[in-house]
Amino acid sequence: MLNKILAAPVGQVVNVLGKVLDSNIQLQVVEQSAVAPHHFERKVTISSNQLPVIKAQVKFDSRQLPKVILDELLKKKQGIGSILIQNNISATRKILSLDKEYGQNKTTREYQISVDGTVWFIISEEIRLDSLGSSDNRGTTPR
Repeated sequence: MLNKILAAPVGQVVNVLGKVLDSNIQLQVVEQSAVAPHHFERKVTISSNQLPVIKAQVKFDSRQLPKVILDELLKKKQGIGSILIQNNISATRKILSLDKEYGQNKTTREYQISVDGTVWFIISEEIRLDSLGSSDNRGTTPR
């Protein structure tokens, strides 16, 4: 189950999570703020049955993004993947770190989302294994 979530293509995590858990998934932008000129942080929670499954912190530099993408982000209504898909933008993910902390029932990962070789977002995620229905999701890690 965990591997399916980790292997989800950019912009498809919510869809894959909904299929894996067979439930309605909610994405909520909890907070978004400027931490320096042009530098923003966004906190997002993805929940299933009102239980947080993924908590993410997204960092981005507004100077790296097209205006249409930045405008959508500043509305704080949609996830990054949805915004990219709606605007027909093909992005790639580069995993920077992945740590499975079974004693704490969580997996953390940090990755970059790039478009045409330029990093647009850096995302740090915490995936709650206990919210997936089982903490025994120890399959192999996708590359």
